Amino acid sequence: MDIVIVIGGALFVLGMLIAGVNTRIDYGFFTHYRSVNRGVNLIAILLIIIGLGIVILKFMANGQ
Repeated sequence: MDIVIVIGGALFVLGMLIAGVNTRIDYGFFTHYRSVNRGVNLIAILLIIIGLGIVILKFMANGQ
């Protein structure tokens, strides 16, 4: 496996973990998910996008 794909996957997983830990559930008529800290949530979303971008671009460069 290519190291670039592993780095992209690790960034994606790290972003997902941060987003999962940073989530708070508010119960009511509908269940709402809110972030505890919006800045950390933005960083998590950026890590997810960058990780997926790295993996997809590497796959496209390899012709897969």
